[in-house]
Amino acid sequence: MFNFFIAALVVALAPGPDNLFVLAQSATHGARAGFSVICGLCTGICVQTVLLIVGVSALIAASPIAFFVLQCCGAAYLLYLAYKSFQVRAGVVKLDSPESHSGASPEGDAIESKSGEAVAGGEGAGLSFRRLYLRGIIMNLTNPKAVLFALSFIPPAVDMSRDMSPSLQMVVLGAEFVTATFIVFGSIALLAGAVKKFMLNSPKANRNLNWFSGCVFVFLAIALFLV
Repeated sequence: MFNFFIAALVVALAPGPDNLFVLAQSATHGARAGFSVICGLCTGICVQTVLLIVGVSALIAASPIAFFVLQCCGAAYLLYLAYKSFQVRAGVVKLDSPESHSGASPEGDAIESKSGEAVAGGEGAGLSFRRLYLRGIIMNLTNPKAVLFALSFIPPAVDMSRDMSPSLQMVVLGAEFVTATFIVFGSIALLAGAVKKFMLNSPKANRNLNWFSGCVFVFLAIALFLV
């Protein structure tokens, strides 16, 4: 199964919806946000593996209606995230300020602009781990291509000549894929997060990052229908 792990690393490196999603979130909100999203995406992969084992993935792929509904749900969620990104006003993020530890709502924190004007935090301020984690899960589970990928990538790697049952083999393969995904996506989050640190004091850069993130979400929403 080592060959499968190498293949999983290569697949995770290839440009796709999930790693672009991690890139956009990490560049906009920082490496910690990226890792929160990655945890959600990896949880989604675990769920996808279970759905594959019990046969739900095959049913979804075989039903044009179910597949289309999943596409619409995924696209609607991505367009919602795009809208949230485009609504953010640029500001300067102040790290380790007393307000950042005051227990205020993550969605309601303020960012102080260079002119001293308070700007709505929303997508610009640090989102909670829970929100970002849920984003990763929803992103993965509403991606119809993830269903097709699981069907085409994991079952062919099952060795019927082994003593281990096919179901257990798919569990192991799913765990390997989660590990490979975390390694690759984690590297992306760290690199994008490093770029974000250099741009913390630039309102224009922050605004551009949010617009970049929004454009990525729109692109991903359209790409869901290009199967």
